[in-house]
Amino acid sequence: MIIAWVLSMIIIVSSLVGYLEHSTALQIRLLAIEHEAHAAFVAAENTLNQCEAQLHSMSVLTMPTSYDASTACEVAVVDANATGELIRIRALGSVAAKQPRTFKPNPAKQTFLELMVYRNKQDHTIERLSWRVLWSISHPVQSKHL
Repeated sequence: MIIAWVLSMIIIVSSLVGYLEHSTALQIRLLAIEHEAHAAFVAAENTLNQCEAQLHSMSVLTMPTSYDASTACEVAVVDANATGELIRIRALGSVAAKQPRTFKPNPAKQTFLELMVYRNKQDHTIERLSWRVLWSISHPVQSKHL
């Protein structure tokens, strides 16, 4: 009877250790995913800031919609009047996975952000009106444009 009790305790403890190992592995993977997503978001926000800074130096947008491959952002004039322009900026932030696995692909995390700004035509000041996350994806983008 005591042997059966000891064996059942050993089985219970070993299954508990197995569950703890599994839970720990899942928590480590979750932290890595959160870190990669955060890095992609920061990269997209930095791209938005670069595109917004470029709008300060531009006197007039030559095209209603333009795409800047160097900063991976799309700039579109949504509405314009004599005093200013309502401009939409979309940016892509991407970060490569730090630990790719050979048996399971771990593609780059990507985040698209959209920013609405109002640019005064006289002094070229820019005022942020809103921003939002369009989507986050973990597979390669098929198109070059946003």
